[in-house]
Amino acid sequence: MFNILKKFQPIITDFEIIRYEIEEEQIRIQIKLALRDGSLLVIRDYKFSDNSRKYVYHWMDKTGNLRIRWDNAAHWKTVGTFPHHKHVLNEEDIRESTETDIESVLACIKGHIGDR
Repeated sequence: MFNILKKFQPIITDFEIIRYEIEEEQIRIQIKLALRDGSLLVIRDYKFSDNSRKYVYHWMDKTGNLRIRWDNAAHWKTVGTFPHHKHVLNEEDIRESTETDIESVLACIKGHIGDR
């Protein structure tokens, strides 16, 4: 996890670890990342003992408006990447998503805001 944050250090200005727990085969991570353009990424990623995962990566602009939220809640069965999907700019704009982990989400964000 920390290696991933270090890799994207050019776009991260600050971070707060809210929860980082490892119990046997379960992992619970909650982190807030402040990004160079003033936006914020809130990360919740849980791995359960049966190897299933639940994640939400919520990226919002500096005023708190949704930019993109990636998640795997199983309620958009018509999306080709079900259960993985993303909400773009609003709750109703649902799209396929191949970004399913912290590294791929940060790479996507880096593509939007650049790294200089």
